[in-house]
Amino acid sequence: MTLAAAVPARYRGVWKRTLLSTPDGIDDTSTVLWLQASRWHADIRIPAGRPSFAGVHALADCSDAQLRFLARQAGFAGVTEIDLAAKPEICRWRRRWDAQPPAATEDAGRMVFQHERILETGVHADYLEHWQRLPDSVGESVECVDDSGCVLAVGGYVMRMLPRRAAWPPDLAPGTSLAQLVDALLPTQRDRVLGWLDVEISFGRRDGDGWIVLHSTLPWMEGKTLPLPAGMGAPV
Repeated sequence: MTLAAAVPARYRGVWKRTLLSTPDGIDDTSTVLWLQASRWHADIRIPAGRPSFAGVHALADCSDAQLRFLARQAGFAGVTEIDLAAKPEICRWRRRWDAQPPAATEDAGRMVFQHERILETGVHADYLEHWQRLPDSVGESVECVDDSGCVLAVGGYVMRMLPRRAAWPPDLAPGTSLAQLVDALLPTQRDRVLGWLDVEISFGRRDGDGWIVLHSTLPWMEGKTLPLPAGMGAPV
């Protein structure tokens, strides 16, 4: 295995998923975005069919049905490893934080580039994903990471992840979904559910010294203008 010291430039930018094909079917309607900086990545996945969140300003305002939808969302952030010796190259997403409980296998894909598109096939799972790079996401990147989360910027885009503080059950089986946990506990253990859902992944566009949220796992964040971390400034 030959690992790249930094993620090669051809991987960097914001990639929008246009297709997921698995033995269970095809998904071309979910909103899925992967921001890749020089080492760190962040990823947000929002299923189609999101219910209205009008009048909702916090998790505590959500109905049980809204909480169940939020539990179906996914996303993560961490460090990306590229195995350059593999043919095709293998990309591994080493997740430091994850909106979902721990998976049963590592996240790894075989990557085939077609100009501004990537065809990804699973190493440990049977799937095919098509990724298209957003044209104004090419450029050098900035990564701000600490124990509270991360803010990553590349080109004209920003993504941040603020992880939950609540711990998973100690006996949780790998591969259990958050939706399964939430379905098992609502409505009787609502406070516990709110703790598990208290994780934010937001994606947006740069706007001067700040950025405007376009998509978020917390829908009431969308449309807000947020400041960039001190010292981040423009990507350099």
